[in-house]
Amino acid sequence: MVALYYSYRMSVVGLVSHSIAIICTIFRLVYRGRMHHLGWEDAWAAFALISDVVCLACIWIDRAISAWVLTIAFTSVLWAARMSIIFSLISVANHSGSKIHKQITYLIAISFACMWVALLVQKISICIFHSCHMGKSVALSLLITDVTADASLVAAPLYLLKNVGLSRSKKILVQSAFGASLLITAVTIPHSTLILYDVFNSTTLMFAHIKSALSLIICNLLVIVSFLYCVYSKDTSDQSFASNGVFTSVIMVPMGNSTDTLTSFSSHKGMTSRQTKVQNGGVKSRDEDEGVRVVSVPMLRIPRNIQRATIN
Repeated sequence: MVALYYSYRMSVVGLVSHSIAIICTIFRLVYRGRMHHLGWEDAWAAFALISDVVCLACIWIDRAISAWVLTIAFTSVLWAARMSIIFSLISVANHSGSKIHKQITYLIAISFACMWVALLVQKISICIFHSCHMGKSVALSLLITDVTADASLVAAPLYLLKNVGLSRSKKILVQSAFGASLLITAVTIPHSTLILYDVFNSTTLMFAHIKSALSLIICNLLVIVSFLYCVYSKDTSDQSFASNGVFTSVIMVPMGNSTDTLTSFSSHKGMTSRQTKVQNGGVKSRDEDEGVRVVSVPMLRIPRNIQRATIN
């Protein structure tokens, strides 16, 4: 990838793509912060944002310096964005009550961290001994890790969301947001091909900028798309995305065979609703007294000692 080859076209593409990614991430963090729903996935998104700002700044920094910086920054944006996505799935798995769901998501997160570190070590060693001239080994590593990671980010949600309390249209919306990770693979293929054939020019660098910016946009996609859905959708009968029309986070609740219930995570103005068990197998929120409509969601059985603690 380096020596670096700058051109007016590459500078424009880099500026536009990174600017969109940065704006999307700032919106996500501000919105989630105002709703008091910041979590580990947002922390990873913030880390990816910082790395992406570095990528943008390197367009105008001295090439000798930016070669080293971009080697680390490109990789960090991509994998921090993926960690943000997988941590959003970890949150779903933790609330699902399924041990295997938790194991799958944590295993994916650990594998992402290992691939991230391995790529950084490989690239830094090449910068030390070969002046950051990435060769065939890097191209193959990028292709293998990217395809593996993006396939995981598509397959895991398909498995986790197959029995959740979302309508079919909303389930498709959520799965499409996660499935957008395949766009990164679509950029990785030509980028890795250019590196594989030792083509190092402005086009190669342009693909690297697009890839990093696109990964950051994709990690914010679920929040942004869901927010827009809630703003423009006229369907108010299903509150699985929001409470009182304000998006906070996607509520994904596993459907069990039991007729007993467990409280869902509906929220109103950033505060978690207190919900009590209803004999008919539904959930009734105290917010109903304040005019907020909450949809009952069938859930798993709660042990009696936990029910007493919740009521008290």
